[in-house]
Amino acid sequence: MGLYDKDIRIILMNEFFKTPEFINDPSTIIVHELDVCSGSAIMDIAVINGKIHGFEIKSEHDTLERLQTQVNYYNKVFDTVTLVVSEKHLNKAVEIVPKWWGIYSVNSSNKDNTFKVNVIKEPKLNDSVSIFNLCLMLWKPELISLLSQNGITKGINSKTRRDLSKIVTESIDSETIVTFVKSTLKNRKSWKAHSLQLLYDEKQHLLPN
Repeated sequence: MGLYDKDIRIILMNEFFKTPEFINDPSTIIVHELDVCSGSAIMDIAVINGKIHGFEIKSEHDTLERLQTQVNYYNKVFDTVTLVVSEKHLNKAVEIVPKWWGIYSVNSSNKDNTFKVNVIKEPKLNDSVSIFNLCLMLWKPELISLLSQNGITKGINSKTRRDLSKIVTESIDSETIVTFVKSTLKNRKSWKAHSLQLLYDEKQHLLPN
């Protein structure tokens, strides 16, 4: 039957629990199915702390047809991106993704029918994040708050989210925007994010003594 998307997600979560950069930072959150670039693409798993990390999954039951299009959008907003693929897709995937992307291969062990992650290469930092597209990850009230904090209030309540993102990009320095976006995503209420530390604690609680 092979690995499905949901199987790889479980494997990845266990990897996150063992990654010091993630698990040792209490602010780290996990977001499944994160919309980027106004919904033009959806990252399978985002890990957000001091950086915005993306993990795109291609299981044995997926194809690589959309990967090049996804690459174009993910390159605009993520600090790092890692492609997590079944062995079936590995050779072709390496030819598609940028050199700075990380690549993990997931395969099975014939001995005990378990699965493991092989790190083909770790991701490098993206040096071409689009500040405008980063702003589009914010909700309208959050954009208004960012503008207000920086003394820009005239006529902003009637603007669309896209227009507000443009104003932010043109009016506020990039470092301030990046800091605000990451802080806002980590502290946002009423959305689909989960604390990695809480998920780890819950897992430990369920283990037998």
